[in-house]
Amino acid sequence: MLSRRWCWGLACALLMLFCLPATARADCAAVLASLSRDTVDVQCTASPDLTTANPATIPADNSRADLPQYAFTPRTDAAAVAPDPPHRTAITKVVPGLQVTGGMKDDRNARWVLRLPNAWNGRIVVGVPGGFRSEYTSDYIVSDDVIQRGYAYVSTNKGILNFYASNPVTDPLACRLSPPPAATSGLYFHFYLNDAGDTIREWFRRTREATALARLAASAHYRRGAERAYLFGISNGGHVVRRLLADAPDEYDGGVDWEGVYWSSLGPNILIDLPSALRHWPEYRDSGLSPASAGHQAMLDAGYPPDIFASPPTPSNTYSPLLGSFWETHLNNYWDVTTCAFVQEIDPGYDGAPEDYDYGSRRLAFGLNKALTGIVTTGWIDKPLLTVHGTMDALLPIERHARPFRQRVIAAGRAELHRLYEVQNGNHIERFKQSSYNFTELEFLQPHAHRAFSLLVNWVEKGVEPPPGQCIPRGGAIVSNPSAQRRPEHCPALLVP
Repeated sequence: MLSRRWCWGLACALLMLFCLPATARADCAAVLASLSRDTVDVQCTASPDLTTANPATIPADNSRADLPQYAFTPRTDAAAVAPDPPHRTAITKVVPGLQVTGGMKDDRNARWVLRLPNAWNGRIVVGVPGGFRSEYTSDYIVSDDVIQRGYAYVSTNKGILNFYASNPVTDPLACRLSPPPAATSGLYFHFYLNDAGDTIREWFRRTREATALARLAASAHYRRGAERAYLFGISNGGHVVRRLLADAPDEYDGGVDWEGVYWSSLGPNILIDLPSALRHWPEYRDSGLSPASAGHQAMLDAGYPPDIFASPPTPSNTYSPLLGSFWETHLNNYWDVTTCAFVQEIDPGYDGAPEDYDYGSRRLAFGLNKALTGIVTTGWIDKPLLTVHGTMDALLPIERHARPFRQRVIAAGRAELHRLYEVQNGNHIERFKQSSYNFTELEFLQPHAHRAFSLLVNWVEKGVEPPPGQCIPRGGAIVSNPSAQRRPEHCPALLVP
C-alpha cells in the first residue's frame, strides 16, 4: 500500500504541474498547420526574445519591397505612440517564444503579428493600433508589457496599410500634411483607408479575425485553449475596443480603451471638431497668439484644451517659424491631414479644403448618417471597459470624446461596466512631453493605461471591482477611494501648473 506521505507528495506535484504557466516547444509546425486555411504569407520564427529588446522583433521601416515608401513603417509607428526612452515600458526579462506574421487570404495586406511566449498564462491580449498604422504599432506600449506577464499577444493593422507620397495634380485623394505656411504644406500623401474596399468597418472584422487565429494558434501550440481574451486599443484602436465589446462580447472578456475616438452622427465627431480647429487657428495666429483673442476663445469654446508653449521650441514641434505653440504642432502634424483622410472616407464627394468642411450642412444633404452606420459609438457595452484619457488631448479633446462616451454609457444603462480615468495634463501623443517637442507641462498616460489593464484583469478574473472613475492628478496614480482624497470623476480644469 502506498504511504500517505507519498500520495500527498504526488498530489502536490500534480497540483503544481497544472497550476504552472503552460510551456511549449519552440516548434512552428502545429501553428502553421492551424492557420493554413485562412491566411497567406505566414512566417513563423522561434525567437530568443519576443520583447523589443530584441531588434528582430520589429521589422525595419519600408522593409517590404513590394510596397511604396511609407506604406509599411513599423518602427516609426511603434515610436510614434510611445514615450521616448527611458520612459518606455521597462523590459526586465527575456521572453523566448514564437513570433508569427502573415496576412489574410482574402487580402494579403490585411496583416497581423502573433507572439506566443514559451511560458504562457493561458490568456491572449489583442492589441488594436491607433491611426492607420501597422500591426507593430503597440509593441512598446502594450506588447512589451503583457508578453513579460505571460500573455500571448496578437495585433492587426485593421486591414489597411498606412500611406504613400502622392501628387494632388494627378491624385484626387492626395492629402496635404500641413496647411500653409508650414514648410510641410508641400507634402501630400495618399491614405490606403480611402481606397475601395478599405473602410473603418473593416477594422472591426479584421480585429476579430486576428483574435480567432490567435486562439487557433494558441490551442495548436500549447495543446489547450485560451481561457481569456482582452482587448487593448489606443486612439482609433480604442474606438474598435468600444465597438467590439458591444458587437462581439462573446469573443472578449473586457478591454482597455486608451484615448479612443468617439463617433456620433449628430456630434461630437472628428468631422465637426477638426475643421473647427482649422478655421479658428488663423485668427488666433494673426493675433500674435494672444489668449485674449476671439480665435483663442473660439478654440476653447470648441472643446480644445488651452494652448501651451514648448520650452524651448524645436523645429520638430512646429515645421514652420518657431512659434512653439502646442496648437500649431497639432495643426501641422494631425489636424489638417486627419480631417482630409476621414472626410474622404465618410464623405468622398467633398472636394474642398479641410478647413472649409461643414459637416452640419452635408450630413442630411449627402446621407452621412448612413455612412456612419456601424461606426457610431452608442455607449452600449456588454463586457468591462476601462477608459484612460488625458485632459490636454488636442487631437481628440476629452470634452468631445471620453466625456461624451461616458455619458452615452450611462444613458445606455451600462455604467457599472465602465470606468473613466482622466489624466490631468495628459496628451494624445506621449512624446510631446519630451525633448523632441518640449511641452513640459504634459503628463504620460502609459503608466495609467498599464495600471488599468491590471485592474481589468482583477475585475474579470477575481471579481475585484476597479476604483471609481477619477481625475488622476499630476504625478499621481489611480487610487482605490477617490472620494476620500476629494478626487472628482472629471478634472475641474484641463490644464494645471
